[in-house]
This record gives sequence, structure tokens and C-alpha cells, in this order.
Amino acid sequence: MDNEKRMITWCRMWNDDPSLAYELMSDDCVQWSGRTAGLDAVVGPQEQERFVTAYRARTANVFSPRVLVDAGDRFAYLWDVRKADGQVLTGIDVNVLEGDRVRENWTFVAERHCGQPDPGPEAAEGTDAATLEDLCHRWMRLRNGRTELAEDLVTDGFALFSGADPAGDAHGPSELAELVERQAAPGIRPAFTIHRQAVADPARGHVAVLWTAENKADGAFVGGADLLTVRAGRFARAWSLTGTRPFRY
Repeated sequence: MDNEKRMITWCRMWNDDPSLAYELMSDDCVQWSGRTAGLDAVVGPQEQERFVTAYRARTANVFSPRVLVDAGDRFAYLWDVRKADGQVLTGIDVNVLEGDRVRENWTFVAERHCGQPDPGPEAAEGTDAATLEDLCHRWMRLRNGRTELAEDLVTDGFALFSGADPAGDAHGPSELAELVERQAAPGIRPAFTIHRQAVADPARGHVAVLWTAENKADGAFVGGADLLTVRAGRFARAWSLTGTRPFRY
């Protein structure tokens, strides 16, 4: 099973067939949700099948995969979920494989839906994984206050989707730099650091990164994820989702 099929099958597992967990997950697979601790105790496919079966009995949510980031032994993707009341929300999953099974999974769901069309594969310009990872480190430096980096780091047509609020969206380098300044409380700027290793997909020009944000006022930590597309050496699109709890692993 390749990662595109894993992405599709993972959504099917949640939509209508919990037994697919046995095809997708290692025996010791662990999961982390950005919002609640409900998945913390769900380890391996047997517990996952029981958990999803109970979940499906309570809700008719339907998950649809969108943008894939394929790094071979790691993959991430953007997805939408349509709830029973018709509301649609956007999310991001990040996964690490062990052999041909998912060993670690992080999942984030936004407070809103990204209705912008996804980038088409014909627009992708492949680059090497090292360059993509370097861009992620520069992205973190920007988020940590180096606003002068925006001009060279993102395209003129850059669009950022914030999972929390439309006020966190930005278009182009100037708006992005202004957003970074605006989001910092007077004299207190959250400290962003990359968590684990970026998921770099040179063929598609996509990269995803888990990050931790520390609130310098109270020392609290939360986990987040960004999924970005690269065109001509700069970021052209970004989706940024923030959790409400720290990472467990």
C-alpha cells in the first residue's frame, strides 16, 4: 500500500469500516489528537477498531482526504470532515511508518473550513528534501519574529489559512509580516520550535512540519502542524492548525 492509498484508507476506516485498522496500523500504533486526550489510550488496531466502532455509533461524520505530503517513511495530508449538521471543518494528519504500517499519528482539526481550491499537481515544481527542510526552519524563524524573512520566503500570491480564525489568514509577504507582529502580545512572543522531523515531498513540492509553541508568559506548551506548498523556491500556500495540548511523543 502506498501513502496515497493509506491516506484514502485511513479516512475510510473512520467513515465506514473500522476493521481497516488492521491493514493500516502496527500492533503498537499510538495516536495523539490536538484537542482531546480521547485517543491517548487507543493503542494498536484492535483498540482502534473498538474505538472507531463506538465513534461511528455516535456520529455520522465523513472524512475526505485532500493534499498529500509523501516522504516515504512519513506522510501527512490535509483533509475535510463533514459533520452530521452539514458543517465542514479542515484538518491535518501527520504519520510515521514502521515497515508498512502507521506507528505514530498526530491529528489536528480546525475551527473552520478552508474553501480555497487545492493546488493542482501540474503546478508543482520538484525540489530536493534538504531545501524543503531548510525552508521549514526559515519558516519557524519567521514565526519567531524574523519578519524581514517574509519577502524572500513566500510568493507575492502566498495565502495562509489559519485553522483558528480568519483573522489569522494572510495574503502575500507584507500581510504575513504584519500578522506575525500583530499576534505577538506586547513584549511576549510565543516561541516556536520544530517537533521531530519535517515531512518533505520533493516530487509534489509539499512539506509538513509539526511544531511546539511555548507561551513565554506562563510556560504552557501546545502542539501544532503546518502544511505548505513550495513554488519556485518559496512558499505559495500554507495551512496552519494549532492544538490545545502538548505533544505526548
